Amino acid sequence: MTEEMIQQALDFRNSDLPDRIKIALELAEDFILNHANNVDDAFMDRLKEHYTEDQIVEITIGIGIWDSVHKFNNVFDVPPPVEDGLFVLERLADAPEDMQHLITHLDGNGNPMDRWEPAEAEAAGGAS
Repeated sequence: MTEEMIQQALDFRNSDLPDRIKIALELAEDFILNHANNVDDAFMDRLKEHYTEDQIVEITIGIGIWDSVHKFNNVFDVPPPVEDGLFVLERLADAPEDMQHLITHLDGNGNPMDRWEPAEAEAAGGAS
Protein backbone atom coordinates (compact mmCIF):
# COMPACT_ATOMS: atom_id res chain seq x y z
CA MET A 1 0.00 0.00 0.00
CA THR A 2 1.11 3.49 -0.68
CA GLU A 3 0.64 6.49 1.62
CA GLU A 4 -1.95 7.79 -0.86
CA MET A 5 -3.95 4.54 -0.60
CA ILE A 6 -3.88 4.77 3.19
CA GLN A 7 -5.20 8.33 3.06
CA GLN A 8 -7.92 7.27 0.61
CA ALA A 9 -8.91 4.42 2.92
CA LEU A 10 -10.04 6.99 5.50
CA ASP A 11 -12.94 7.84 3.16
CA PHE A 12 -12.85 4.76 0.96
CA ARG A 13 -16.45 5.01 -0.24
CA ASN A 14 -15.70 8.34 -1.94
CA SER A 15 -12.19 7.42 -3.08
CA ASP A 16 -10.88 6.19 -6.40
CA LEU A 17 -9.58 2.98 -4.83
CA PRO A 18 -10.40 -0.15 -6.83
CA ASP A 19 -13.82 -1.67 -6.07
CA ARG A 20 -12.19 -4.85 -4.72
CA ILE A 21 -10.33 -2.79 -2.11
CA LYS A 22 -13.47 -0.82 -1.23
CA ILE A 23 -15.53 -3.95 -0.60
CA ALA A 24 -12.75 -5.43 1.57
CA LEU A 25 -12.62 -2.19 3.58
CA GLU A 26 -16.40 -2.24 3.90
CA LEU A 27 -16.15 -5.79 5.27
CA ALA A 28 -13.48 -4.73 7.75
CA GLU A 29 -15.53 -1.74 8.88
CA ASP A 30 -18.69 -3.78 9.38
CA PHE A 31 -16.80 -6.63 11.05
CA ILE A 32 -15.19 -4.28 13.59
CA LEU A 33 -17.95 -1.74 14.18
CA ASN A 34 -21.06 -3.89 13.72
CA HIS A 35 -19.91 -7.47 14.48
CA ALA A 36 -20.47 -8.27 10.77
CA ASN A 37 -24.24 -7.98 11.20
CA ASN A 38 -24.61 -6.44 7.73
CA VAL A 39 -22.84 -9.32 5.99
CA ASP A 40 -25.85 -10.91 4.34
CA ASP A 41 -26.22 -12.89 1.11
CA ALA A 42 -26.26 -9.72 -1.00
CA PHE A 43 -23.02 -8.51 0.61
CA MET A 44 -21.41 -11.92 0.08
CA ASP A 45 -22.47 -11.79 -3.58
CA ARG A 46 -20.71 -8.41 -3.91
CA LEU A 47 -17.57 -9.85 -2.27
CA LYS A 48 -17.64 -12.83 -4.65
CA GLU A 49 -17.55 -10.45 -7.62
CA HIS A 50 -13.95 -9.67 -6.59
CA TYR A 51 -12.73 -12.57 -4.44
CA THR A 52 -12.91 -16.35 -4.31
CA GLU A 53 -14.49 -17.98 -1.26
CA ASP A 54 -11.01 -18.93 -0.01
CA GLN A 55 -9.86 -15.33 -0.34
CA ILE A 56 -12.94 -14.09 1.54
CA VAL A 57 -12.15 -16.51 4.36
CA GLU A 58 -8.51 -15.31 4.46
CA ILE A 59 -9.53 -11.64 4.45
CA THR A 60 -12.03 -12.24 7.24
CA ILE A 61 -9.51 -14.18 9.34
CA GLY A 62 -7.00 -11.36 8.87
CA ILE A 63 -9.56 -8.77 9.95
CA GLY A 64 -10.47 -10.84 12.99
CA ILE A 65 -6.88 -11.41 14.04
CA TRP A 66 -5.91 -7.74 13.76
CA ASP A 67 -9.09 -6.63 15.51
CA SER A 68 -8.27 -9.02 18.37
CA VAL A 69 -4.65 -7.85 18.54
CA HIS A 70 -5.84 -4.24 18.72
CA LYS A 71 -8.28 -5.06 21.54
CA PHE A 72 -5.64 -7.09 23.41
CA ASN A 73 -3.20 -4.20 23.16
CA ASN A 74 -5.84 -1.80 24.46
CA VAL A 75 -6.62 -4.03 27.46
CA PHE A 76 -2.94 -4.23 28.42
CA ASP A 77 -2.08 -0.68 27.35
CA VAL A 78 0.45 -1.85 24.77
CA PRO A 79 1.40 1.05 22.50
CA PRO A 80 1.58 0.39 18.76
CA PRO A 81 5.06 0.20 17.18
CA VAL A 82 4.96 3.71 15.73
CA GLU A 83 7.81 6.15 15.21
CA ASP A 84 7.22 9.53 13.59
CA GLY A 85 3.68 8.50 12.67
CA LEU A 86 4.77 5.34 10.82
CA PHE A 87 4.52 1.72 11.89
CA VAL A 88 7.93 0.18 12.48
CA LEU A 89 8.67 -3.51 12.08
CA GLU A 90 11.98 -4.24 13.71
CA ARG A 91 12.33 -7.88 12.82
CA LEU A 92 10.75 -10.75 10.91
CA ALA A 93 11.00 -13.29 13.71
CA ASP A 94 7.21 -13.52 13.95
CA ALA A 95 6.70 -14.07 10.23
CA PRO A 96 7.11 -17.64 8.93
CA GLU A 97 10.18 -18.00 6.73
CA ASP A 98 8.10 -18.91 3.67
CA MET A 99 6.00 -15.72 4.06
CA GLN A 100 8.74 -13.17 4.74
CA HIS A 101 8.92 -12.29 1.05
CA LEU A 102 5.39 -10.85 1.34
CA ILE A 103 6.49 -8.14 3.79
CA THR A 104 7.81 -4.87 2.44
CA HIS A 105 10.28 -3.02 4.63
CA LEU A 106 11.42 0.52 4.22
CA ASP A 107 14.88 1.73 5.01
CA GLY A 108 15.47 4.94 6.93
CA ASN A 109 14.89 6.97 3.76
CA GLY A 110 11.55 5.33 2.94
CA ASN A 111 12.97 3.16 0.17
CA PRO A 112 11.73 -0.45 -0.08
CA MET A 113 14.20 -3.11 1.00
CA ASP A 114 14.06 -6.67 -0.36
CA ARG A 115 14.61 -8.17 3.07
CA TRP A 116 14.95 -6.81 6.59
CA GLU A 117 18.58 -6.56 7.50
CA PRO A 118 19.11 -4.55 10.71
CA ALA A 119 22.65 -3.54 9.70
CA GLU A 120 21.41 -2.23 6.33
CA ALA A 121 18.54 -0.35 7.96
CA GLU A 122 20.82 1.20 10.55
CA ALA A 123 23.28 2.26 7.84
CA ALA A 124 20.38 3.84 5.91
CA GLY A 125 19.23 5.74 8.99
CA GLY A 126 16.50 3.36 10.21
CA ALA A 127 16.00 1.62 13.52
CA SER A 128 17.86 -1.56 14.34
